Amino acid sequence: YLLPQGVLAQRLDGRWASGDVVGMTPAVTLLASSGSMGAAAAGATRAHGESPAGCQVLGDTFGFVVQGVLFGVVMCTMLTKWWFENPRRQFVTFALDSSKQVVGAGAIHVMNMLCAITFAKNANHASDECAWYWVNIMIDTTFGVVVCYGLLKLTELLFGYDSGHYGKSGGTGIDWESSPDYKKWAWQICVWCVITGIMKLVVVLMMLAATEFWVKVSVAATHWIVDHQTRLIFVMVVTPTVMNIFQFCVQDSFLKYQKLATATEGKAEV
Repeated sequence: YLLPQGVLAQRLDGRWASGDVVGMTPAVTLLASSGSMGAAAAGATRAHGESPAGCQVLGDTFGFVVQGVLFGVVMCTMLTKWWFENPRRQFVTFALDSSKQVVGAGAIHVMNMLCAITFAKNANHASDECAWYWVNIMIDTTFGVVVCYGLLKLTELLFGYDSGHYGKSGGTGIDWESSPDYKKWAWQICVWCVITGIMKLVVVLMMLAATEFWVKVSVAATHWIVDHQTRLIFVMVVTPTVMNIFQFCVQDSFLKYQKLATATEGKAEV
């Protein structure tokens, strides 16, 4: 019969169940058997909620090692930026500013992996976890930075604070850079985590609104690498390294205290 394999397997399975297999050629008998076993295996996979075989962002020791390398690269990038900045913030101030990005990036990293795993479980497309993680990080480090900037400025207006300023309100005569108020720092970290969470929600809604488009983009961008471990390195080390350098530099410029550089320049002129 000129029928699709799935339809033919269904019809042959029906005949197999009814015992009407007399006269079937060995080739057709083998097709019926293999079709039945293939359908059973696929059904078992779907029943257990497993994603199709492919590049996975989390699943073995290699995946954990890759994520550890990513964290190390992120920390080195931030220290390098601080070392070359002019005027250079005190290390304590830099550490407090950077902790926002570390906490925010950690939260986003976890959310990106969860999104990648969830989207990859959809059996209606050929994209895998690595492809979806790549899409997440590309949107987060470009469009997401713009969203975070807008939300940060909105919270500064609503709550009346300056990002990166960890001193007490009013003139106390205390050098807040040497003696920061850690309660204000903790408050700003909480606000930044909420901002990154809202940004991630916006990104997820964007991906849900145009899933087919993002599937094509993700597959084209990552599936040219055939080896799964090599693809994992590209997605979780190479891409984040390049994009996070851009993201951290831009975000640091509006997360740190903006008036600090102006005051330092004024002192230098005097």
